[in-house]
Amino acid sequence: MDSLLDLCAVCVAQRADRYIECIRTLPFNIKDKLLRIITAKGTLTDSNISQLLHAGIRTLSLQNCNVSDSALRQIHCQHLKAIILIGCVHITSQGLEALASHCAGLQIVDLTGCVRVCDSGVRVLAQRCKRLEVISLSECPAISDAALIELGANCSCLYSIDFGGTEVTDEGVIGLATGVCCQSLKELQMVRCRNLTDKAVAAVLSNCVNIRIFHFHGCPLMTDKSREALHNFIGPKKIQQVSWTVY
Repeated sequence: MDSLLDLCAVCVAQRADRYIECIRTLPFNIKDKLLRIITAKGTLTDSNISQLLHAGIRTLSLQNCNVSDSALRQIHCQHLKAIILIGCVHITSQGLEALASHCAGLQIVDLTGCVRVCDSGVRVLAQRCKRLEVISLSECPAISDAALIELGANCSCLYSIDFGGTEVTDEGVIGLATGVCCQSLKELQMVRCRNLTDKAVAAVLSNCVNIRIFHFHGCPLMTDKSREALHNFIGPKKIQQVSWTVY
């Protein structure tokens, strides 16, 4: 049975616009409860986000919420470690730059499907959030080599990256694989990248000695050379999960 507090939180969340000024003064733990309900319903917006945020927030999921750069500019949470922005199609690089400026402690950033985010936003994120550990740029068509090179140059803690469905080339992957994150990288997904060749696979295998999950299926320029190169890297204490397509 739900507690009275939970029932009240649901009731307030359903009528958040009516109680917006009251929400601003609530204790952090109550705001957290309301925030989880409102984001789950997808009703967090540019106009109500500031009343629900507080300095102690560590994780924020805006997946499927109708937010834009305006919402990201209002996030001034120094302790924020993870932000999920899956499917936030109105967010651009300008919003991402503002977020990085105010939340330098970010470690996990999921931009899957943020189709308007480009290299400039990721560049600022990499330069200001140097403790970044996980990033997804999957299905971000405006992302290219510059973003990967910048991540490779700045983020020594990066261990998981997904840039599937982007326009990156071998140059970007080489920049990432030979950068400061080469020792920390454990998971790399570059599926459905139509510009990548066997050179990208070779760069990862040669430089990222701790890689454990490596997916590069759906890359039409890959040949059997990539499969052959994997032979000596699969086994105990080596790559544990791999998928590829040979054309």
